[in-house]
Amino acid sequence: MPRWTRARGPRDLGRFVRQARTRRHLSQAALADELGLTRQYVSEVESGVGNLYITRLFEIFDELGIDVRLEERGDDDDV
Repeated sequence: MPRWTRARGPRDLGRFVRQARTRRHLSQAALADELGLTRQYVSEVESGVGNLYITRLFEIFDELGIDVRLEERGDDDDV
């Protein structure tokens, strides 16, 4: 069964990222290393810390009546 949620802001996005990461048994540091990011940045994303870009993006979505649906790809889906 696919896992999905509607994202209405940075917190929803962060919660979904954290859940997906932990289901894959990755630490924040391991995910950060794979992506060339800092562990601190991954932590901020998972905590729902909204930077200017993400905050404005969700304001645009809200103004235009756009729903954002986050869904994990299945094992068979292309990456």
